[in-house]
Amino acid sequence: MTVEGRAERELLRLLTGPWVARAVAAAVELGVFDRLADAPEGAAALAARLGLHPDRLGRLLRLLASVGVLEEQAGGYRSTAVGALLCRDHPSGLADLAALYDSDMFTAAWARLPEAVRTGGTAFEAAHGTDVFTYLERHPEEAALYTAGMAAGGRFASALPDVYDFTGARTVVDLGGGDGELLATVLERAPGARGVLLERPPALAAARTRLAGFVERGRCDLVEGDFLRSVPEGADVYLLSRVLHNWSDADARTVLGHCRRAMAPDGRVLIVERVLPDEERPWLSLVFDAHMMVMTTGAERTESEYEALLGAVGLTTRRILGLPLEMRVLVAEPVPEAP
Repeated sequence: MTVEGRAERELLRLLTGPWVARAVAAAVELGVFDRLADAPEGAAALAARLGLHPDRLGRLLRLLASVGVLEEQAGGYRSTAVGALLCRDHPSGLADLAALYDSDMFTAAWARLPEAVRTGGTAFEAAHGTDVFTYLERHPEEAALYTAGMAAGGRFASALPDVYDFTGARTVVDLGGGDGELLATVLERAPGARGVLLERPPALAAARTRLAGFVERGRCDLVEGDFLRSVPEGADVYLLSRVLHNWSDADARTVLGHCRRAMAPDGRVLIVERVLPDEERPWLSLVFDAHMMVMTTGAERTESEYEALLGAVGLTTRRILGLPLEMRVLVAEPVPEAP
């Protein structure tokens, strides 16, 4: 193949990426990965079990095998290790994430990306007439889909207590903590700590279920609120996991300023984000940066950009820790007072 031919093939791979994503989401919706998790099955037999058209299903399976989520065996098709993640009962919850990314809520917003680039506005608002958080409050079904998808996308955070030691923490406040999975993980690893989850009403319902045991034992409080207005006072750890990337610099400074004023003298702020290296260009983080441009007023920021936000409110970076999937933990503390 010529250089030009390879270039054309690579370009077509990029341009048809949305078709592949839609095919994967359709297979999740149709129950394909659930049926093929344990044993291979032919297209005709699988179509009969699922009530699908055998020829059309066969063509879909063939495509899915070509991109590595299924593999073809003597007995038919079976999920690969990648495809197994898309079973509805898989603990990763990635089937929920596939549904969210394929939803009209997301795809309609991405369709307005050119407008956002031209005007500096938010593509989501252009598509849906309001910001994403107001939209979710007005659409409970989409809010449930969003909460489930965000929980799946946040499974990386289960590794947070492996890189940051919470055992000495007294009170951990999780701002915008969604369904409470991350805070539950922290409290399980730090038995002496008390937790506080601050969230908007749509997400608190799921958090009440996940954190019920901690609430009953007096180790956790669920607080309905808005971190742009205020945060609970007196904690020694404030946790912002995938929060600041949703907001403009001005709003991010507001949230960090609330934390600085509310925190205990020895307090820390943990920022869990795809903190971009100042010199490198990691593709996964940059895809999510574009997604923030589509969905919100925020961005994935570099280390120096975060340091500028922190410095404006009297905080500074103490260290940066690594997590899976290009996630990082920026540990911030108050700027030392001059002697």
